[in-house]
Amino acid sequence: VEKIRINPGNFADGRKQDEDEVSFDSEEDFLKPRDDIVEAFAPLVLKCKELNRAMRIGTNHGSLAARILSFYGDSPRGMVESALEFADVCRMLDYHNFVFSMKASNPVVMIQGYRLLAAEMYRLGWDYPLHLGVTEAGEGEDGRMKSAIGIGTLLGDGLGDTIRVSLTEDPEFEYGPCNRLAELAGNELGADARTRQAAVPAFVDGRDV
Repeated sequence: VEKIRINPGNFADGRKQDEDEVSFDSEEDFLKPRDDIVEAFAPLVLKCKELNRAMRIGTNHGSLAARILSFYGDSPRGMVESALEFADVCRMLDYHNFVFSMKASNPVVMIQGYRLLAAEMYRLGWDYPLHLGVTEAGEGEDGRMKSAIGIGTLLGDGLGDTIRVSLTEDPEFEYGPCNRLAELAGNELGADARTRQAAVPAFVDGRDV
């Protein structure tokens, strides 16, 4: 395994209760459960650091924790804050080999989530990769259109490092529309971006499979 994915919504702070049953009198009360997140998440982070494995902190709009929902609502802001809590643990342990994703089945929510995350990273001075995708996009023309709207819009913004088109079809059918989006985005790269891209070492699969 070279890379793992964790979902902040159900890893350590899962939806153990309905959000209507969870309330906080202050931001301080909301932040108290973070210690539990650190306790549960830190061993995995340290193991990934030890083995030099990558991680994707992948928030999903459909599985936000009750705690997040009760404070931020069912919103892109909640998606972002949920991911940042886990990223804070990684950074605290000096582990930086991770990427973010903000997936949603609604491409509008997905776009808002990624844009907000990008703005937050800019504010914080962070520069971590973004993996783009629309979850549960569907099949046929509808699935391809939803993915094109969500992923294509963000690529047009200049956001995104890796992409995946998720279709409820056999996986080989995902390659065509995904590759086409990558080609279109590549055609829009400026000279400086092309130079920096060319400096990235080519991936070599060294696994014995």
